[in-house]
Amino acid sequence: MSPDIIDALRLSGYAEREAAFLYLVAIHSGYFLRRQFCAFVGRERGSIATHFLHRTITHGLIRAIDTDGRNRVYHLCGKSLYRMLGDPDSQNRRVKSGGEILRRLMALDVVLRHLATEEFLETEAARRRYFAQAGVDQDAIAAAFAFGESVAVSIPHSDEHHATHFYFVDEGHRSLSKFERFLIAYQNLLRALPQAEVAYVARKPLHLEDAERLFARLVAKSGNAHPACPLGVDHLLQWLAVNRKFHELHRSITPKEHRLLEEGACLYRDPIHAGIIAAWNSGAMDAKKIRDVFCSQPTKIGFKTQWVESSYPMFLTLTAGHATGHEDCEQHPQIALFTNEMTETRGHG
Repeated sequence: MSPDIIDALRLSGYAEREAAFLYLVAIHSGYFLRRQFCAFVGRERGSIATHFLHRTITHGLIRAIDTDGRNRVYHLCGKSLYRMLGDPDSQNRRVKSGGEILRRLMALDVVLRHLATEEFLETEAARRRYFAQAGVDQDAIAAAFAFGESVAVSIPHSDEHHATHFYFVDEGHRSLSKFERFLIAYQNLLRALPQAEVAYVARKPLHLEDAERLFARLVAKSGNAHPACPLGVDHLLQWLAVNRKFHELHRSITPKEHRLLEEGACLYRDPIHAGIIAAWNSGAMDAKKIRDVFCSQPTKIGFKTQWVESSYPMFLTLTAGHATGHEDCEQHPQIALFTNEMTETRGHG
């Protein structure tokens, strides 16, 4: 966070935690919920949130969007704050569709959840600079940013491997096509980093297992992987265990294990695999010996899924590019953050 901006907001009458929250919203989402503010300042209910929302609306920093008659989403649209950030025309202050608002609210939840343990790269310039310093080729950086959607990137404070974390947020897609486009755009950048981890964040567990398999197919297998282990030694070991459980021990397996069994049957059918399978089933080879055979290296690019259980208002029926309350916001001039700053003129954007 920028101490200068936090201090400037405090001089405008905001408490330190309030100022820090406004800064995070401006950087990472542009939209927020009352519960997110309450969680950040450590207050469940009470007058603090009410006074904060009233003050920011009066100052012209936010506008309230009625979503389902009971709940509201708040849009941090005041140009004064974004001007302080050096980005007065930030996309975060633009009106978004319902689906995009939901994605941004989920992204803010991700940031708030990991803020204490991870340092987020807050701007595109900071991310580009970080990747360049890590030795990533400019073409790989350009391809990643051509994806066209902001992806939260962080560096854990205590990670001894200095892994870079990437958070892809699925706000409710019917397929994995967007996640596939993300992986294709970012795959060269991910492989160029010393250590990286991709987190697939979703509201429902519908695509979680398929997302992991898609990641393994498009990204996890690196150019220097052993041809007999295209998805890595860990995948082979998991398959060997399930294969023995089903075919040798004649035990029942779960649907997930069944999919793994079918996937491995297509991959592990060469003569070298036949020998490994026989040795594994007889006990002549264990995991350590198999790793020694393939000179396995630690996984360079990790993958995890996160199921977001937080609640969100039902506002997905909003027309794309328009939100209730947009006209109301434009009818009232915004109040400057500082007394010596001219009040902003009306206008869209």
